[in-house]
Amino acid sequence: MFKPTAQLKIALTPDCNNDCPICLNSTTRSKNGKQPKLSFSKIKEIIDEGANLGMIGTYWSGGEPLVEYNSLLHLIEYSSKKSMLPTIVTNGGLMGAFGKYKELNKDILTKAGLYHLDTKEIVKSLKNAGLSRIYFSVDNNHTTLAKANSGIYNIVPVQVVSDVIDEFLNQGYGQKHSLDAIGHRLRVTATSSGLWSNSTNKILQAAMDQLDMEMEYVYSNQTKMYSNSKGKVLLKHLEVADIGDAASLDNRRLENKDKEQLFNISCPHFIQRENAYDNGKYHGDLFVDFDGVVYTCGNHAYPIGNVLEESLTSIIEGVNFPNKTSNFYLNRKTFNALLQLSSDTNVQSKAIGQAFRLINNKNPKLLADLKTQCGACNSLGTDEELQKAFLKVYDN
Repeated sequence: MFKPTAQLKIALTPDCNNDCPICLNSTTRSKNGKQPKLSFSKIKEIIDEGANLGMIGTYWSGGEPLVEYNSLLHLIEYSSKKSMLPTIVTNGGLMGAFGKYKELNKDILTKAGLYHLDTKEIVKSLKNAGLSRIYFSVDNNHTTLAKANSGIYNIVPVQVVSDVIDEFLNQGYGQKHSLDAIGHRLRVTATSSGLWSNSTNKILQAAMDQLDMEMEYVYSNQTKMYSNSKGKVLLKHLEVADIGDAASLDNRRLENKDKEQLFNISCPHFIQRENAYDNGKYHGDLFVDFDGVVYTCGNHAYPIGNVLEESLTSIIEGVNFPNKTSNFYLNRKTFNALLQLSSDTNVQSKAIGQAFRLINNKNPKLLADLKTQCGACNSLGTDEELQKAFLKVYDN
């Protein structure tokens, strides 16, 4: 039933060069070096296991993965040799730092081994290690219109990230990968909604203008294609959810999915499509956080195990056959029920929405405080009261 064969997403470090108010890990620069992280040998071990499970790729996140530049290079090369195609998600600041922004981040850059390297050298090293795809986070939380010499240091200037994207275009990343499951190799994600949308749109437009890019195609309000003479960039807008640091934000800055809108939540994670990743249709990912906790979603929804306590194989088996002796039993049981719910041809990707509909029929008060799609999904994956309410109505 549950057979993840797509990407093994790994948070390489909790450390970061930014102070983003929407961070899922509640990461700030002041916490750098103070939180535990997976050892290099443990990460190689789970890559080996992911390869044996038939997973197609690795996806490196953080914090900011470039904080661990040398380890990142080795792990990209290692996973490539295991036929697991590597992807990075980054804010771009440490790859393109220059001017006063670079000097103000000298300590982080020096520790990462990046201070004496220029953007071209860094990008070429990642390419030579085997990097297949890269995502840049560009929005009003990760990025600023302030200039690189303005004195800003804990948010990335548009000038800086645009220079990095340009170098990836120079290195041939502005095209689709031959494998549909990887798709466009150069991507920008903008996490913003509500009151933040206008400022994010200005930042995105400034980045595209600096790159001399024009909009080529509009797939939807959330997904657009930009291009110039060097290649293409796929842009996707993501909405802000009340998770991590964003939980304290004014709801006007968040997406709105409360009340009956919860019933329309759609997520492809639960559709059972074994071995369909080669057509880019299967989202069978596993996300391993820097503390070893394994989630089925990068938004920290549905924690189902810990690689410091058991193998990936054991964790997957625990989802398919939930055992009450596990510390993650209720989470696994809930995820298993959602997988079964998705097998109904009338439900499929709307399993979460259907779960909330079932809960609402018996106990609508439990849904009163849910305001966002990711926040609602996260609650169903971690809140015991909500999980028990769902399982009770589902089992009956």
